[in-house]
Amino acid sequence: MSGWHHSTPLPPAWPPDRFEVRSTRPVPDGAAADRYHFPQTAHEAASRLRDVRFATQIQVVRIEDGVTLFDLVSGVEIPLEHW
Repeated sequence: MSGWHHSTPLPPAWPPDRFEVRSTRPVPDGAAADRYHFPQTAHEAASRLRDVRFATQIQVVRIEDGVTLFDLVSGVEIPLEHW
């Protein structure tokens, strides 16, 4: 049973989050922020919120540099290929 204990930590099982989808929803939900690693998943989440017209404000921000990639109110929608 020796060798079970490792001196180095194991790598994380999930990749780090790279995008944050922020939304403002009607009360009682209020504001929400969800994080995603893959750009396709973040884009799909923002698109679905827009399509069902559930949120009054939707933003997608790249966590690494704070760039807004999608903003419903401002009309910003950078193509997915550039996320």
